[in-house]
Amino acid sequence: MPKSTQQYSGFNRLKPVIEIVKACVWTGALADENPVSVMLIAEQESCKTEVLKHFYGTPTIQYQSDVTSKGVATFKRDIMEHRLKHLCLLDLVKILAHGKGVSERTLQTLSTLMEEGESGTSDGGGRENWSTEENPWPRIGVMMAITTSFFNGKAGHWRKTGFMSRFLPVSFEYKEETVATIHESIRKGLSLPPPEKQLWSLHPLAKVEIKTPHQRIVELEARALGNKMDTYGFRYHKILRSLIKASAAMELRRVTIDKDAENITKWARYFAMERIEL
Repeated sequence: MPKSTQQYSGFNRLKPVIEIVKACVWTGALADENPVSVMLIAEQESCKTEVLKHFYGTPTIQYQSDVTSKGVATFKRDIMEHRLKHLCLLDLVKILAHGKGVSERTLQTLSTLMEEGESGTSDGGGRENWSTEENPWPRIGVMMAITTSFFNGKAGHWRKTGFMSRFLPVSFEYKEETVATIHESIRKGLSLPPPEKQLWSLHPLAKVEIKTPHQRIVELEARALGNKMDTYGFRYHKILRSLIKASAAMELRRVTIDKDAENITKWARYFAMERIEL
C-alpha cells in the first residue's frame, strides 16, 4: 500500500535545526562570504541524515555517502567555477573508517577547502592547480552528521588539528514528548515532507549589508562561542556574519533587520555543545 500523504509530524520538532541547515545552504548565495559548514551531532535515530537530505535537489549541493581526498579533487572544476558550494557527507563514520592515512588526508583536504581555500597540490598522482585569477582560493562548505559518542571520541583530536573551529557543531537531543510524537507518526504510517530545493540566481551573488547594531550582536555571540570552545572566536565571528546575511538573503532582503539578529541569538544556543532538547 502507498504511504500516507500526511506529513511526518515528528519532523516538525526539528524545525530549529532545519532552519540552521537552510541558512548554511544559503550562505552559498552570498557574494562576499564563504559557505558555512555544519555538523549535526545527536544520538542514533535522531533524523540527522534526513535533515541533510531535506535540501536534496539544490544545485549547489553535492551529496556523497563516501569520499576521499582524491574524490574531492573530482569536484575541482565545479568548485573553482562556483557551481558547487556545499559537499554533503551523509556517512561521516564511513569516511573516518578508512585507513588512518586516507581518512586524515581527506579531513585535511576538506579542512583547507572549508577555511583557507585550496591553491594547489602535488603528490604521486601529479600536480593539481586549483587557483584562477578570479578565484585564487576556492572554498566550499561541508555538511555532516555524526553520533554524540563518536563526536566525543574525536573532539579532542579535532581541536588540536583546528578542524573543530571550521564548522558549526549543532548538538541536540529529544524530549520524551518528542519521542512519543515520532512513534505516533511511524505508527500512523506518515511520510517525511518532500525535499526543499533551494534555488537562487548565482550571477550575481547576493550582497547583504549588516546594520551596525546587528554587527555588535554577532560579535558578542561569536565571543561567547569562542570562550565555550576554547578559541578566540574569530572563525565563529566570520561564520555568524555569513549566517545573519543568509537569514536576510533567504527573504530576498539586502539589509539585515532585527529578525535576523534574533535568529543568530536563537541559533547560537545550538552551537555551544549543550545538547538542546527538541
